[in-house]
Amino acid sequence: MKQWIAVALSVVTLHLFCTIGVCEPVTPAGQADLPARETPSPTEAETPYTFRKTPTTTVVDSSPTGSERYRDLNELFTLYQPYLGNISAYQPMYFLLGTQPEKSKFQFSFKYRFFNPDGPLAQSQPWVKGIHFAYTQTSFWDLKSDSKPFEDTSYKPEFFFLSSGMDPFPWKISRLFLQSGYQHESNGRSGEFSRATDQVYLKPIFILFRENSKLGIQVAPKIWWYLSNENKDLVDYRGFFDLEVKCGKADSLVLESHLRWAREGGSAQLDLTYPLHRFVFENLDLYLHIQYVNFLAESLLHFTERTDALRIGFSVIR
Repeated sequence: MKQWIAVALSVVTLHLFCTIGVCEPVTPAGQADLPARETPSPTEAETPYTFRKTPTTTVVDSSPTGSERYRDLNELFTLYQPYLGNISAYQPMYFLLGTQPEKSKFQFSFKYRFFNPDGPLAQSQPWVKGIHFAYTQTSFWDLKSDSKPFEDTSYKPEFFFLSSGMDPFPWKISRLFLQSGYQHESNGRSGEFSRATDQVYLKPIFILFRENSKLGIQVAPKIWWYLSNENKDLVDYRGFFDLEVKCGKADSLVLESHLRWAREGGSAQLDLTYPLHRFVFENLDLYLHIQYVNFLAESLLHFTERTDALRIGFSVIR
């Protein structure tokens, strides 16, 4: 059995060498009916494959990317990631330290487009370019306690469709996008500490942008319907509606707000971000991020409580 495996591996290896052009097949002796070609030596005629001889002529690559290419590991890594262009930013990504350290928070998020926008299916059916998977993780970190435990974490995978931009108004750059999808949210715990909810939602996104001044505003109301709730009272604290408003200058200050209303009261979150390379660190690509929340059900575990917190830190996506 081991001998057969060794033989199979040898054949596969030789095939790979030929595929990448290191070797080429040799015509066995006696096949005179095939097109004439250089006659192999007797030694080569006994071998299924012959390795090409290295040319004696030295080729000098004078291009700036010649011998200096792939000095960065990421360049080589991306060669083997043909789908990397399908991954992009989704929700803000940040690390924020609370003025009360037990209320610190961080979040990361991404989305993935399933279909190649230049592929034949997307060319014939452009709507498939809007089909995405997304994942967002929000963690609440108690940095005051000795063991620095994570108080709670929300895991939020979702599938959604995002339309291409429409021109609802005759202004130079105004776009309307429609997003709808399904989201699951849970805190990954069991027993009495388990929290989970499933929703479908609709979110129109309107953007007005002035290219000369780089000033813009985004208004995105979101309405959702609960498919299931592990904790029935969550509806009274989360509600069914969120109004997102974001305004500012593309390469400068941006203010984002979220407003909600539920049976138990209203909630508000404000996020102010500013690129640090314009401030004091000219080469540092991070945003200074200040967040204020007065929010019901900010975390799933303590959804009946109101969080009142001021946080400051850094973000990479705003």
